[in-house]
Amino acid sequence: MSMFREHWLGGLTAYSIFFILSLVTTLTISIFYGTPFDWNPTITLDPLEIVGCFVIALLFGLWPDVDITSKSQKIFYSVLFVVNFSLILFLRRYLESAIIGLLAMLPILSKHRGWTHSKVTMFLLPMLFMLIPIYSEYSNWHWSLNWEILLQQIVSIITWERLPTVAQRGFAFYLAGLIGYASHLYLDGILIGTRKTKGKKAYTI
Repeated sequence: MSMFREHWLGGLTAYSIFFILSLVTTLTISIFYGTPFDWNPTITLDPLEIVGCFVIALLFGLWPDVDITSKSQKIFYSVLFVVNFSLILFLRRYLESAIIGLLAMLPILSKHRGWTHSKVTMFLLPMLFMLIPIYSEYSNWHWSLNWEILLQQIVSIITWERLPTVAQRGFAFYLAGLIGYASHLYLDGILIGTRKTKGKKAYTI
C-alpha cells in the first residue's frame, strides 16, 4: 500500500534539513573566510532553483511508487504528459520525447518494489539532472547505433574540458533527487532496513 502522505513529507523534511545545514555552512565559511557565497555546489542560492530543488526532492520522494496504481503514479504521469506535450508541440524535440515515453513505460512493466526501490537506482536516476546540461551544452552529439562511434562519443565527452563545469550545474538538483529518493527507501525500510514494512520484499542492492 502506498504511503503517499508519509513519503512526500519525508522527501520535503529530509531535503529541508540538508538545505538548512548546507546553507548555514555556506554562509559561515563565506563570512569568516571571505569566500564567494556560491562556493558550495551542493545547494543553489538562486530563488527559482531553490524552489526547483524542493520540488524535485518531493517528487523523488514519491517516484518509487509509480510502479503501482497510486497518487504518486498519477502525479508523475501527469507531469510526464505535460513535458512530452511541450517537447512535441512547442520544442519539436521528437527523439527526446520518444525516449522519455519509452522510459516512462518501464516502471509499469516491473513488479512492485522491484528496480524502482533499488539503492542502485537511487544513485543513478537523479544523475539525469547532471546529464541534461551536458546534453544541452555538448555540441558534437552524433547519434548512431554503431558501437565504435558510440565509444568514440563517450571518450570525447569524458575528455571534454568543460565537462566538470557543466555537470556541476545540475549537482544541486542531483542531490535533491537523491535525498528525496533516499527518504522513500528509508521509510520503506530498504535504505537501512530498520523499519518494518508491509508487502513484498524489495530489492536492496
